Amino acid sequence: MASESLTPTTFVPAALNCGEPCSFKDTQLVALNHVDAVSWERLVGLCKEAGCLPHRAALGHESVVLAGSPDALAALRGTLLTEPGLRSVREAVEARLAELAHFDPVSRGREETHKRTTVATEQKVPVGTTLLVSREFTFDAAHNLPRYHGKCEKLHGHTFRVRVTVKAPLDTFSGMAFDFHQLKGPVEARVVKVLDHTYINETIANPSAEFMAVWIWEQLADLPLHEVMVWETPTCFVTYHGPARSDARS
Repeated sequence: MASESLTPTTFVPAALNCGEPCSFKDTQLVALNHVDAVSWERLVGLCKEAGCLPHRAALGHESVVLAGSPDALAALRGTLLTEPGLRSVREAVEARLAELAHFDPVSRGREETHKRTTVATEQKVPVGTTLLVSREFTFDAAHNLPRYHGKCEKLHGHTFRVRVTVKAPLDTFSGMAFDFHQLKGPVEARVVKVLDHTYINETIANPSAEFMAVWIWEQLADLPLHEVMVWETPTCFVTYHGPARSDARS
């Protein structure tokens, strides 16, 4: 499901074909393409619970625009967690929320305006606290092990599962150590899209799970990597801790 972020000025209310009045003052918009009829019906109910308005829009086939405040979109993201069939919708909402989360001096100055008055006391953490942040990915590909005698020397395929873990200091203002979206982009671009639905031997000469983990580490060497894990099957995996990060990519 393709998605794109929109600004409130991108549309006028008439373009949304909206049966309800929409306030564009604080409204954020998220555009989605290819939302099928079943997903649309479920999405309408979830949007109502979260306080968002879904609109069929003239953006192309089965296109949708979600309209809501940042708080409403965050609430929608929460309700989508238990809806595997709407994962792409959730990721599009998350991407939009990430765009809004600019932790700069301007946003810090607005914090008192936007947060609720009945919030918990500030979380106390030791100075220098670091955390491990992980994200998992899957892709389908074929390989064979030419230097191995057994079943795996013959061409075969797997649904590979990869977990990339970075280590980063905690930003005590934002409450984040490393943005999941900043992890998703490089891994998908440099690893998943390169290997998905390919014959891996054309990229990695002897693509055992071990060599794949090393190769993945090398592709992501500019990130503050802690660990790379590669599963060939749900019960067979390797873990790699590579060399310390050197100079970042330009």
